[in-house]
Amino acid sequence: MAVRWGMMVESLSNVEEALKAGFDCVQPTASLILKLTDGEVKSQQRVVKDQGMAFEVCPVPLPADVRVTERGFNLYAWLEHLKKAIHRLSELGCRKLTWSDGRARLLPVEGDQTVAKEQAMQFLYMLCEVAAEWGIVVLVEPLGARRTNFLNTLQEFCSILPLVGKENLSAAISLRELSAIGLSIAAFPSYDRIIKHVHMENPLSSDRLRVSPRAGDGYEYGPFLRALRGIDYSGVISLPEQADQAALTYCKQIWNA
Repeated sequence: MAVRWGMMVESLSNVEEALKAGFDCVQPTASLILKLTDGEVKSQQRVVKDQGMAFEVCPVPLPADVRVTERGFNLYAWLEHLKKAIHRLSELGCRKLTWSDGRARLLPVEGDQTVAKEQAMQFLYMLCEVAAEWGIVVLVEPLGARRTNFLNTLQEFCSILPLVGKENLSAAISLRELSAIGLSIAAFPSYDRIIKHVHMENPLSSDRLRVSPRAGDGYEYGPFLRALRGIDYSGVISLPEQADQAALTYCKQIWNA
């Protein structure tokens, strides 16, 4: 059973660092992919071709201030943007898109939430349609109540799958979010078919800062990785931006133990 190890990157210079550290792929931030120039895309395409360092997992390419559930959000106005952005990402080796921005799917606190939820479902349907053209899977990451008020658990996510009705829609999970979304590692077998990507960070760190696992950092990562092995997980495990060769080696040793 093989996994691929990814590193989250905030700049193209971090891609070179990931390559030297021995990572298999990188996971860029939304801000990075939105500001890439045509020249930078061509340069990264060469890195993908020559060295195999692909943007294998990417965030949904929407600006940080866009909220798909707010009144006035125009699906069709964003359709062309998504088509161009996702096509560009496919040329950089993207195979999965993660929707991990809780603000983008916030529901109104007061009043009827039906329209906002329907709008989110329509957005996911459209996103899956566009992504499918390039063989890309869309992954929704359930997030705790401090980060959003919609799609807070894997159970809730599973309930919308038949409503969206797209085969290329699955889920991503983060180690630091497990407690917040009420997911125990004992429950992993119940979701083995939909867990398609994993973010792995020190869950004892601040909510606002992803910190890479390291030897002696006070957390035991073995049970989490053993639970993933138990469901034959074979996707990408992404470490935070400040991960290095030592952090990667440490995580690989636990995985292989």
